[in-house]
Amino acid sequence: MTTINKRDRLIESAALLFHHNGLNATSLADIAKHADIPIGNVYYYFKTKEELAMAAVAKRKEQFSAGYALLEEHIDDPRLRLIESVYYFEKVRDEYTKYGCPIGKIIVDADVEKDHVVQMAAQVFAEFIAWAERQFRQLGHSTDARRYATFIMAGVQGAAIMAKATRNPEVISNEIQRLVSWIENLPNRKIQLGKVAMKDMSTEAA
Repeated sequence: MTTINKRDRLIESAALLFHHNGLNATSLADIAKHADIPIGNVYYYFKTKEELAMAAVAKRKEQFSAGYALLEEHIDDPRLRLIESVYYFEKVRDEYTKYGCPIGKIIVDADVEKDHVVQMAAQVFAEFIAWAERQFRQLGHSTDARRYATFIMAGVQGAAIMAKATRNPEVISNEIQRLVSWIENLPNRKIQLGKVAMKDMSTEAA
């Protein structure tokens, strides 16, 4: 049990420090100190900072995946799932205003083509886009689904950068409201197509 606790503490400390200080500016010694674990013990669990960074990003990835699963389980309407996913960023707006997006910060810190940590971090964005795309497809927007999904992530990330630059969390809140309003007013094309099909059938029957 102690082994699991120490490993988890290291991962949690790494995730926090990478977010607050950046990947490059955070050392294994910093993480060990924050986790209150002797630096020598760190190497028992992780040989390099890259290994620990991969574990920290994987942990965040798991948390987001679990969040999508909960939305799927408890909300039947894909539109409401999308809205709820956007409102998540309201809960973290102050943290994002101070430090930026934890995933975005890792991606900005390094070379996406060469750094395995950054590649895994980029997958967090990719998974959100894939999940949101499925919701838009369920609303009948198959052609634009991926573009719409990317639009949400781009809007949130842009707002996070602007909020950090201006030290104004309202930038994030305003973007959230804009995205929610857009999603609320987006037509459900599957329902519309269903009505058209029923109308055609009625015409043929007549």
